[in-house]
Amino acid sequence: MTIEIRPFRDEDSAALVEILRANGQYHYPEVEGPAAMKRVARCAAAVFLVAVIDGAARGLIRAVYDGSRAVIHLLSIHPDFQKSGLG
Repeated sequence: MTIEIRPFRDEDSAALVEILRANGQYHYPEVEGPAAMKRVARCAAAVFLVAVIDGAARGLIRAVYDGSRAVIHLLSIHPDFQKSGLG
């Protein structure tokens, strides 16, 4: 299993929404949905990374970086990849 960690891309939105739904973490589309994901990705203080396995998004992390430390806002791993060292 090869894991790639890379910045969020707009085309990741649908897969990430499905991961959030599968984990019971998709309650507020205005905060967690595709439009919000795109806003977060454009924010200079945000860290928004996607874990990719075999070309498919399998996890995400959203955090805020203040110049010295980051605070994790959201971490979600596809259920099929939980407890496998990812996340």
